[in-house]
Amino acid sequence: MNKPLDSARGRPLSLRVARRIVALTSVVVPRAERAEWRREWEAELEHRWAMTRRRPTDWRSGMDLIRRASGAFPDAAWLRRQFTADADLVHDLRHTVRLALKTPGPTAIALLVFAVGIGATTAIASLADTLLVRPLPLSDADRIVTIWERNTATGIGHADVAPGNAIDWVGRSRSFQAIAAVEPWSVDYTGGDEPEVLRAGRVSERFFDVLGVRMFHGRAFLPQEYVRGNDRVVILGHGVWETRFGGDPALVGRAIQLGDEPYTVVGILPPDIELRLLGGPERVLWLPKYFEEYEPKIRTSGYWNVIARLSPGVTLEQARAEMDGLSRQLATELPRSNTNTVAEVITLRDHLAGSLHALVPLLAGAAVFLLIVACANVANILIARGALRGRELAVRQALGAGRGRVVRQLLTETLLLAAIGGGLGLFVARWALDLIARLRPVDVARVDSIPLDVRSALMAFGLTIAASVVAGLAPALQLSRPAAATALHEGQSGGPRRGVRGALVVVEVALALLLVVGAGLLLRSFALIQKVDPGFQRDHVRALQVFAYDRRNEKPEGRALFVQRVLENMRSLPGISAAGVVSAMPFIEANMNIQAIVEIVGRPPAPPGDDSRIFLNVAAGDYFQAMGISLLRGRLLNERDIAGSPAVVLISRTAARTHWPGADPIGSRLKFRYHGRPFEAEVVGIVGDARHDALDQPARAELYLPHAQAPTGAVTFVVRSREGSPVTMMDLKKQIWAQDPLEPLYRTATLDELVDRTLVGRRFSLVLLAGFAAAALLLASAGLYGVLSSSTSHRTREFGVRIALGAGRREIVGLVIREGLLLAAIGLVIGLGGAVWLTKFLRSLLFGVTPTDPVTFSAVAAGILVIALVSCYLPARRAVKVDPLIALRAE
Repeated sequence: MNKPLDSARGRPLSLRVARRIVALTSVVVPRAERAEWRREWEAELEHRWAMTRRRPTDWRSGMDLIRRASGAFPDAAWLRRQFTADADLVHDLRHTVRLALKTPGPTAIALLVFAVGIGATTAIASLADTLLVRPLPLSDADRIVTIWERNTATGIGHADVAPGNAIDWVGRSRSFQAIAAVEPWSVDYTGGDEPEVLRAGRVSERFFDVLGVRMFHGRAFLPQEYVRGNDRVVILGHGVWETRFGGDPALVGRAIQLGDEPYTVVGILPPDIELRLLGGPERVLWLPKYFEEYEPKIRTSGYWNVIARLSPGVTLEQARAEMDGLSRQLATELPRSNTNTVAEVITLRDHLAGSLHALVPLLAGAAVFLLIVACANVANILIARGALRGRELAVRQALGAGRGRVVRQLLTETLLLAAIGGGLGLFVARWALDLIARLRPVDVARVDSIPLDVRSALMAFGLTIAASVVAGLAPALQLSRPAAATALHEGQSGGPRRGVRGALVVVEVALALLLVVGAGLLLRSFALIQKVDPGFQRDHVRALQVFAYDRRNEKPEGRALFVQRVLENMRSLPGISAAGVVSAMPFIEANMNIQAIVEIVGRPPAPPGDDSRIFLNVAAGDYFQAMGISLLRGRLLNERDIAGSPAVVLISRTAARTHWPGADPIGSRLKFRYHGRPFEAEVVGIVGDARHDALDQPARAELYLPHAQAPTGAVTFVVRSREGSPVTMMDLKKQIWAQDPLEPLYRTATLDELVDRTLVGRRFSLVLLAGFAAAALLLASAGLYGVLSSSTSHRTREFGVRIALGAGRREIVGLVIREGLLLAAIGLVIGLGGAVWLTKFLRSLLFGVTPTDPVTFSAVAAGILVIALVSCYLPARRAVKVDPLIALRAE
């Protein structure tokens, strides 16, 4: 008994297609006649299927069913064409699967190449989408900007803002709907296993209005809470609310203990507002900021971050023009402090992208180059595989298949390979994005967990289509060209033209060289910057940063005594050779970068525009011995430099060179202001320079005060241990907690870790570009090997004849190698020409080398030639092993 017609199981493809046509065309039949019309056609189709059921794969019977169904209406010709194409597509897909199973090696290589190319490009596209395109989780975020300071004399920009300048911007600018200031802050938290520091931000009024943020729970700060005494309120980030306080909504309105003070929780931020608005580490708490009376006077030291929202109708260019004008006004009014200071307006999106904002386009270009190399490699694989299908393609053409039909079949094969490779590429993209998150520079936000969502899938789909067309078009056109009679007469493929495959290899070599040159320049820069003398010795030094203010009631005597006792305890540990403290530790994130205008007693004040600012630092104990900073002249600070004794200072070599050119500064007296109070001190020594922010930045002019004469709570304990010392970081922490069990440590690290942190950005760009370069070079060498190997196999008869006529091994090897090296040389020439032009975009990432560094270019060219030589030699060895008798007999 036959199964009912509505069961498709067991029916051939042609019957199912015909039934789809009947279902579609029935909609144009009048409703009253539709049921009867469908019954008649289904009965006819069932009858025809029953007549042909003994040969269900008969293509002509199936096509006749389709033609009769689609020909029921004169206007249904398009349906006939559509479903004929569907049947052809299904046939091509089945044929592709069978072919892939017959040639598993080339298929696996093609899938792997597609997966790497599409996956890497999808990862970079997702990175670019997150940083440059995807909307920020803020209201009208494109209107939000950050404002920084730039020193026109040194060229250093993106610097924190001096409070006095920020206050003037708020009062004078008209381009912004609101301007708010953020002061990086921290609070002590003792609710965990050990005391810790929670990073916070003290924000001025309208900060949350600028961001356009609505609280997840609770409310924002009220105007009256920006007043001293009313400021014991806090807004928690969503993450810290969940991890440390259990995500309890009832926490709003209750008090939590921060330091020695209770703070009332008034709001919880939404989960998607965990942004690094301040740069550096995530801020997890937000406190109201009230203005201190001395802050409007501070012009030379910047420690505020400023964020603003553009007024309606005001463009970014207009806001920048207004801020340039305000900077000129302040420079005229305050020439000593503001002559070289201008405002720098940067969009919030660009600020959050950090150093990756300029790097992403370069990485995107590298990813596209790699994808093109991958497509060229797959094209070569398909041409090589197609060469073995010459008889099949010739038979198809002989039986009437047009060139377009053959091209469509070959493109279908490539599309299926690209689709599977693209699916595998999503796993490669996920791995690459996880690597990016681990290696990312510290100034970049929003890359900790870049999603692979629908947007990423759509990008991968678009890349898959593009890759299939790029990789499949050349093989399709090439393999569909030979005449059928010729191929049948030869009894084999005859071998495809080597010109197309050679051109693809040239493209691969040229693009690989571009990527390798870029990676080589970054590698040279990285090696040179690591050789820079930082001015101190990095090995066996640990740093422990504390902000020891609150529990000593901010009394100078208590802070000085605390530092003295901790240093004594640390020196008593076994294996400790030196211990000291400093207020501005080189390479640490939360540095106390205080500047002052220095006046040398007995000299006239520096004229306006002559920057006489100097960085103030506070040191005590054996800081210079612990850091390995050399004493150049005079003496170091010692235990006799205490409160009540004559004030003394040390200066750095750069300070001596810039402020006393050609003169001896020892014995000179200086006047300056420190924390709002005047200082006059004698220069007693000159010490070496120590770079502070990065190895590629010059040393700054510094002045060191004794901690006992300028006791600050912001200090970093610096401890040098002897090699093999058993002392651990926990041992050093315990010496601090022995004096104050509740003192949290803001940062602990070795000096090596601090310096390496500043190289993360360079290491990030180097690793990614080197990865692209290595993959492209591997594909290019594989492509060259594949072309020569295929060429060698198709020239078996030629080599047999040559050997039979007396050609030696060297002649045969040289013949093959010359062919391969010619392709590599053409690719090198093209690639070097492109590299000379493209490497100029790497200029901002280089250190100590030029974009056209001849050493790098020469080394890369020589290396690629060596790799090409190896790729050529392997097929050449196989060529000389040909037995002429066997080769001639086979032909």
